[in-house]
Amino acid sequence: MLRFEPPDLLWAEFRGVLSLEETKRLVDVYRELGTSRPFYMVADLREVTAIPEELRRYLSEHADTKWLQGVIYVGARLAHRAVAKGLLIAAWLIGRAEKSELSKAHFVSTHAQAQELLARLRGATSS
Repeated sequence: MLRFEPPDLLWAEFRGVLSLEETKRLVDVYRELGTSRPFYMVADLREVTAIPEELRRYLSEHADTKWLQGVIYVGARLAHRAVAKGLLIAAWLIGRAEKSELSKAHFVSTHAQAQELLARLRGATSS
């Protein structure tokens, strides 16, 4: 489930295992939003069981870190954290991201923590 809150926030809730087709549609949404204005995303991963290799590869080849101001992952397991950070590191290593973009991934346990962190991130970029 995706929900956009203007001007720059995409809420995403994921369950089970995503398919490649769902991932392609997500990347299309990210591209559409991010090419007009970089956005924040809060992604709820509490009910995600796995992120298959095929999806990780597709994301690394087609998503652009410049579309995002930052991503806040809610309820990410250790494996999800490793994948998220790994995608950013891979993008940096192949020259598709700046080193500063490695700090765009954030991890919290609850939606309330995500909203608090989002307020701090927005405050840091506006000053």
